[in-house]
Amino acid sequence: MPDLIGVGIVGTGLSATMHVQALAQVPGVKVLAVAGTSKAKAEAFAAQYGIPAAFARVEDLLEARDIRAIHLCTPPFARESYVVQAARAGVHVMIEKPMARNVAEADRIIAACRAGGVTLGAMFQFRFTPLPRAIKRDLDAGRLGRIFLADCYAKWWREPSYYANSTWRGRRDLEGGAVLINQAIHSIDLLQWLAGPVRQVAARVTTALHQIEMEDVAVATVEFASGALGMIEASTATYPGYSERIEIHGERGSLVLNQGAGVAEWQIKGAEPERVTAADQRAESARDPAKVSLVGHVAQFTDYYDALRAGRPPTVDGTEARKALEIVGAIQLSGTRGGVPVSLPLKDDGN
Repeated sequence: MPDLIGVGIVGTGLSATMHVQALAQVPGVKVLAVAGTSKAKAEAFAAQYGIPAAFARVEDLLEARDIRAIHLCTPPFARESYVVQAARAGVHVMIEKPMARNVAEADRIIAACRAGGVTLGAMFQFRFTPLPRAIKRDLDAGRLGRIFLADCYAKWWREPSYYANSTWRGRRDLEGGAVLINQAIHSIDLLQWLAGPVRQVAARVTTALHQIEMEDVAVATVEFASGALGMIEASTATYPGYSERIEIHGERGSLVLNQGAGVAEWQIKGAEPERVTAADQRAESARDPAKVSLVGHVAQFTDYYDALRAGRPPTVDGTEARKALEIVGAIQLSGTRGGVPVSLPLKDDGN
């Protein structure tokens, strides 16, 4: 059994629930405290999950005995200040996606953790699910040869109440966006991880259905650094909600990953079609944010705490998580400019 690492949870909402449930499956880690927006919420959460201590203030949690790392499961607008406090206290940080509302904020978060000598991990659990991990190995080995086309589709559905019952969702100042930064960022991260860095995007965005400030529909053409082209489509207005999908085409054939359904299909020239399934990554989060698989969470948390013990960076650190956020920022910026192409790296954050 590895040395026990004490963990604090900041937040008491849905993502905090997922983190607590996943951490229960990670060896050598124990949740010792939770902080919420009120003592009552924190105490109720602690009682539900058997957490020893509950606090109304993050400052008190950071001073609690044996807390070596915190999981930030707060709305995006609160994350930077809590990261700064944790870094100053010498407490490691695992942060929910998006790691920040824009790349400028992400850079300050990364800098604060470096200055404090703490390890920053950022959530992109899709990378840790079985099918993407196997696909990444095969693509890196050249199974499709030169890639010339790569697309992602995240056509989800969220009831109007999802936004109406929130004080921060869909607001530029509090969330940094809507569908792109909250839902589609998972698929955007997978796309750039599997197909390579993005060089330029040209996008149109709109608010088609929901009463929110930011986008619930976005479409972008993509040029990758390799010269490949692609498409990103994202929505929370597409009833009833469809499993997110990645399509990659190369000189030797094609791959289609249906992430939420847990199915990958390879069509390679001269070979029989191959269909691979992974039941443990299946999820219905395209229709219900609570219906997720925790297999990616468990694998990512295991990697993060192994990294702490080994003194190495986690697989998804702040620099890695920043990549998808920068693509989101470029799409938003292009959208506000009527589809004018925006090149990466961003010279103007636009947020």
